[in-house]
Amino acid sequence: MMPVADTELLFALNPNDKKHSKALKVLSIKGLKVTDTALFEFQVVLRARGRKAGEVALAMEALKQIFESRKIKEVSTINTDLFIKQAEIEEKYGLSYFDSMIAASALAIDSSVVSDDVAFDRVPGLKRIPLG
Repeated sequence: MMPVADTELLFALNPNDKKHSKALKVLSIKGLKVTDTALFEFQVVLRARGRKAGEVALAMEALKQIFESRKIKEVSTINTDLFIKQAEIEEKYGLSYFDSMIAASALAIDSSVVSDDVAFDRVPGLKRIPLG
């Protein structure tokens, strides 16, 4: 099994997040991957919350250190096929833009996503692994 992390997991790696202890446990899932789509959403959300470029870079550096120390691989999934699948998921199953991107990434890798977001349950063939 090689599930992908939802962006929710990335935010929960912040020690101040209420799901932090659950997130740390999830990091031990064998084969856990972090997709480019989750990292992209993480950056976009931080910028939308008013974080400056340097602050975002520090947050990304913290994630990178966590991934390296836990041997979690980052994977690239963005290509034309992903964008086609993303649009299909958004349109057919009503997921948000970024949730449908992460769902498409998960389907391209292992068809499983680590998330508490029940929206992923609407996508046929996608297995959701709850954080807690």
